[in-house]
Amino acid sequence: MSKAKAKKKPTRTKAQTKRKQPVSSRPKPVSKPKPDKFSRQFLLLKLLAVFSPASSFLKSFGRINNQKHYTSISYKPYILKLKSILVYQYRLIIVGCMLIAGSVYALSLPGGKVTDFGSSMLRLGPQVQAQEAPGRVTTYGPVQPDKQFSTYPTWSQDFSRYGSKSLDSRYWRINIGAPNNGNNEAEYYTNNLQNLRISRGSLILEATHQNEPNNYQYGSGRIDTKGKLSFLYGRIDVMAKLPAGVGTWPAVWLLPANTKYENMGPPNENYRFLNGGEIDMAEAVGLNPNIVYGVVHTITSNQNNPNSVGYYNQVLIPNNNLKYNLYSVLWTPDSITFEVNNKPYFTYTKQPGATYTTWPFNQPFYLIIDLAVGGVWGGEDTAQFPGNGIDNSALPAKLQIKSIYYYPYLAAKTN
Repeated sequence: MSKAKAKKKPTRTKAQTKRKQPVSSRPKPVSKPKPDKFSRQFLLLKLLAVFSPASSFLKSFGRINNQKHYTSISYKPYILKLKSILVYQYRLIIVGCMLIAGSVYALSLPGGKVTDFGSSMLRLGPQVQAQEAPGRVTTYGPVQPDKQFSTYPTWSQDFSRYGSKSLDSRYWRINIGAPNNGNNEAEYYTNNLQNLRISRGSLILEATHQNEPNNYQYGSGRIDTKGKLSFLYGRIDVMAKLPAGVGTWPAVWLLPANTKYENMGPPNENYRFLNGGEIDMAEAVGLNPNIVYGVVHTITSNQNNPNSVGYYNQVLIPNNNLKYNLYSVLWTPDSITFEVNNKPYFTYTKQPGATYTTWPFNQPFYLIIDLAVGGVWGGEDTAQFPGNGIDNSALPAKLQIKSIYYYPYLAAKTN
């Protein structure tokens, strides 16, 4: 029996005979570091906190490196804290916005007793007793430079910061009806929002061509402080934009708050009211564009000028219908000075031994703002516009008042 052949072991190469290394001694595979599970959330929170005071909190525990994740201390507790801070902070912001919105809405509502003419008409605010302009500082406003008067106003109506759509009835009356037609004016005064309103930071009196009661063809607005607020000496500043258009006749003016001197004239005298005087601090007519008049009326000025022109001067103000200008009257016991943009252009002075016939201006006056249409002066251009002298194509036209400030005279006299 033949001897069985021994099996020959297969030969191995050097590489095959190399012993396997233990698992623990194997080199670890190189791999990109995994971003921390909070990284995305953290980055999002950081972006949200950029404009927040909490953003300084982020800087207290590390920076973002090129691998776009944090390699410094564990920041999970900081994230939780940051989340609570942001949630609390933005809740405060939301609550604050709600409170502000609620306040604005509340201010837009007329308070107290209201004279309600309907949603399409201007409302009056709370009713109070009449009063004189306060003599001490009760409000803030622009500083005026003249040392004869208070540096700061004691009364103001700044419609650019007005929180209400209603006129404050502590100070204002709304005139409704036909004008006192000694001037043959063509307008009918209404309280419709189309003719009288507060909008976009201004009190607006607007003249319109439309049918009104008593066969009037024009509507407009007029307000005054009669029986509510009066002034004796001081500086009054009115920031106004005047209308353009032939036939318009805007005015900011003052009349006596009582009949002290008026009653000294004969009852049948046509211009009896001029015994008490009149101050036209800004008056204009559309037929003389860009011209503004400062006028003082007395019974003597009317006698010397039968057309009741008064003592006056005029000033040229280019584009006065396109931009606001500051119209001022500086009233002392001895003089009345008219200014535009702090530049005087006319002064009326009390003469020695003057009586009420030339100086009735030692008594309280109330303020009037109106926009007339047509009349003996506004409608004078009947050659170009036959009939009433009004250019209907120029209507509607607006008299806009941005603010009114009163600065009392610092050494007021009573005579």
